[in-house]
Amino acid sequence: MIFLGAGASAPFGIPTSKTLTSDIRILLAEEYQKLLDKIDEFWREIYEKEPNYENILTFLSGLTNPRKIPKESVVQAFIRSNQAFRKDYNGIIDKMYSKIVDYCTAPFVRGEKHLTAEQLEEIFGNTYDIFALFEKDPIFTTNYDPSIEIWCQKRNIQLHDNTGPTHNPEVREVLPIGQAGGQTMLSYRQEKGSPALRIIRLHGSTWVYESKKKKKIKMNRPRDKLLFADLYQNLSKRPHMIFPGQESLLARGEWDALYQTFKSTLQGNCLVIGYSFQDETINRAFINNLDNGRLDKIGIMNSHPEEAVKNLFWDQESIPEQQIIKMPVEFGTTQTADEISNKWFYPLMGISYSGGPRRFLEIFRKNRRAYLE
Repeated sequence: MIFLGAGASAPFGIPTSKTLTSDIRILLAEEYQKLLDKIDEFWREIYEKEPNYENILTFLSGLTNPRKIPKESVVQAFIRSNQAFRKDYNGIIDKMYSKIVDYCTAPFVRGEKHLTAEQLEEIFGNTYDIFALFEKDPIFTTNYDPSIEIWCQKRNIQLHDNTGPTHNPEVREVLPIGQAGGQTMLSYRQEKGSPALRIIRLHGSTWVYESKKKKKIKMNRPRDKLLFADLYQNLSKRPHMIFPGQESLLARGEWDALYQTFKSTLQGNCLVIGYSFQDETINRAFINNLDNGRLDKIGIMNSHPEEAVKNLFWDQESIPEQQIIKMPVEFGTTQTADEISNKWFYPLMGISYSGGPRRFLEIFRKNRRAYLE
C-alpha cells in the first residue's frame, strides 16, 4: 500500500498544511489585533463620554459569568453581544475560509506564475507516474490538493475518491469517473479498458451545505445533497477539513470510519512518501500493526528519513531498524524511480522490469498518449 504526505505534492509548488496553518495563524493574529483595537476604542469612548462605572461593571460581570456564557472568553462574549463587532468577527472567519480555499483551488503555482503544461508534464513524469508501478494498491493520503485528480485526468486513469471532488469540481467533472464505491487499481497493462486508481483521503475534504435555517450539514459528495433536497439548498459551499478530535460529531464519525479502513488495510508492506509522521493517531496505527505482525516493512521516502523515523517512534523504547527501509531522496527527482525500484520492488516484491523502471514508465506514458489519441 502507498501512503502520501505533503512531500508528494511539494514538487508542484503546493503549500504544505504546516505553511497553511502558519499563514492562517498570522492572518488571525493581525485581524484579531484589529478587533481588540476596536474594542479598546469602544471602551475609551464610553469612559470619555459617560464614565458610569456601575454599568460597565455590570456589563463585564455578565460577560464573565460562567453560568451565562460557559466556556467563552470575555472577548468572545463581548463580540457575541455586540452586533457591530460580531460582523467584524464573522469577517475574520470568512477571510480564514478564503485563505483555505485559495490554497486548495489554486495549486501548481510557483511564486506568481502558474506552471506551464510542459513543466507540469515533466513533474508528473518524475512523480505520479511512479504510481503506475503499483497495481491494485489503494493510496492513502493526508493531502488536501487535487494533484492526483489532475494526474489521472492527464493519464486518462479512472479515479475512485472517498471524498468526491475535493476542492476542484471543474477538474473532476471531466474525469472518467467509474461506478460509485470504486475499485482497486486495475491492471494498466490490459489491452482494453482504462486503468483505475483508488484514493482514500484521511485528512481530505468534504463539503458543507447550509440550510434555509442556516443549519449546516457535511457530506462527502455534492450529489448526496439530492437525498436532502427537501431540507437543504446549496446556499453556501465551503471546504471542511476532516481531522481527528474535531468537535463536529458528524465529521469525527467520518474520520473514525476512514481511520478504521486505514488500520485494516495497513498490512504487509507500506511505502510512505513525503510524510513526516506528525499525527499521533496515524502513528499509532503504524506502531500497533508493526507490533501485532500485520505490517512487515515500512519504506520511508523523505528528504530526511531519519527525522521521520524519530517522529514515528519517539515514545518507543527501541526502533525496529530491520523493518524500516529509508530512501533519502525528494519525491519528484530523477532518482525517485531508481530508489523505489532498488530498495522496494526488487528486494521486497521480487518485481523487475526489462530495461529498468524508467524504461517501463516511458512505455506507460507512450501507451497512455496512444490511448488518448
